[in-house]
Amino acid sequence: MVATEQIVCASTAIQEGELRGFSLHGREIMLGRVDGRCHAVGAKCPHAGGPLAEGVLHGTTVICPWHKAAFDLVSGHRREPPAMDDLPYYPVREAEGVIRVELTPKQTRPPLPNLSSGRNRRCFLILGAGAAGVSAAQCLREEGFTGRIVMISKEARLPYDRTRLSKYDLSGREGSEKTPLLDADFYERQRIERRQGLVTGIDLRAKRVNLAGGTELSYDAALIALGSEPRPLPFPGSELPGVFVLRRPEDTEAIVAAARHARRVVVIGAGFIAMEAAASLRERGLEVTIAAPDKAPLASRLGAEIGHAFQELHERKGVTFRLGMRVAAIEGDGWVRQVALQDGSVLPADLVVAGLGVTPMTAPVRTITLLDDGGIPVDAHLRVSDDLYAAGDLAAFPLTSGEGLVRVEHWRVAQQHGRVAALNMLGRRQAYEAVPVFWTILYHQRLDYLGHAADWDEIVIDGNPEELDFLAMYVRQGQVAAIAGWNRDRQIAEALALLTERRMWAPNVLQQQLSRI
Repeated sequence: MVATEQIVCASTAIQEGELRGFSLHGREIMLGRVDGRCHAVGAKCPHAGGPLAEGVLHGTTVICPWHKAAFDLVSGHRREPPAMDDLPYYPVREAEGVIRVELTPKQTRPPLPNLSSGRNRRCFLILGAGAAGVSAAQCLREEGFTGRIVMISKEARLPYDRTRLSKYDLSGREGSEKTPLLDADFYERQRIERRQGLVTGIDLRAKRVNLAGGTELSYDAALIALGSEPRPLPFPGSELPGVFVLRRPEDTEAIVAAARHARRVVVIGAGFIAMEAAASLRERGLEVTIAAPDKAPLASRLGAEIGHAFQELHERKGVTFRLGMRVAAIEGDGWVRQVALQDGSVLPADLVVAGLGVTPMTAPVRTITLLDDGGIPVDAHLRVSDDLYAAGDLAAFPLTSGEGLVRVEHWRVAQQHGRVAALNMLGRRQAYEAVPVFWTILYHQRLDYLGHAADWDEIVIDGNPEELDFLAMYVRQGQVAAIAGWNRDRQIAEALALLTERRMWAPNVLQQQLSRI
């Protein structure tokens, strides 16, 4: 029988501001010291198992080196997504020169509210069950809301991690990211109603949501988190069997089924989803050609030099590129057979996957004034109008950098939006002030991106993009607006901690603050 309390190490083994991981009787535990006091929490990030001891401790916040989830070292509470779960917290006793840890985790979050009293008759509607919607529902209960919560989604399945679809589910590789995001028992215990339905309209004055079939639901506060949908393909022949877009698990399943009988695939587009899909299908052994009008993949987001590095990585894996060329038509007879380009050449294809970006799914809410790109304008609190909020891909929100209203189609941002919107539905007046974070994975390698830079004056690069080992700072008016990094896990985590301080960083000053790992 294992003793409840175990000696872990000497007190001198954990210095101020240091994180160290230990394995104790099958438990992975991390110790960290802040203001002279030692704390113990779980050592693995609950999102994907990232080794937290290799991350960054900033104040009392631990930042995961992989996907940049953040946790409070003092309590184990999650502070930033993509993690949906807290870390286990282990009581620590430090005496006689050694650190002892009690191996039974302690509950540090207040108990959830009593939902059986029926006293709170308010109803909060969440339109959408993606990253923003599920984050909002979880936050409402954790913050003590005891009223009715109804999540409306056109999908029947539990909210899932969409980022896995183009990376792991399509390639067939095993992914460690947790999905579904929360299990069915969570919704049952928290009395969160999951309702399948299609939103057809919102009556702002009456505070009422209309669903297909004539159902109407009244609300006291509502969150629009419907997400986005793939851009329709503008080419003749796009309706042919064997031509796919990738957005839902059903899309991935259909592509995988078609790939079993295919040899040659054409991926149309050179954005993040298209590049991930190309890598995943190449890992399945297919001959892959990427066709796009761009001069370099991802150049509009990352710049030509880094875009070419992505291209070279693909080419080393056997992928062929036809860049600077638009698709004229998709051709076939009962099944796709080839993709015709505007120069008259053709690309043989047994399978076509298109990644032309997404558009906000705002057709059901046309009563709201939308931006030209279909986005819903919101204020810093994600408010559309009285008691109505928007979050995720369709929300055009103000960044603190002063760029005006922007839409950021990132999974982690949607999760952050959901929590901020939920707090404001509860009357907290919480502004969205987080740093956007994004990552992409190709051939088991990850690029991280922090901040937002639709344009820049220069890119300051430390390292070598061709060797996929670099840190790139996107500079606008002398200040760092965004950072991209490959094979720089700790530096990116450090940079996120510094950018979160909301200081204006000149590139040379920021670089001096980062350690080279």
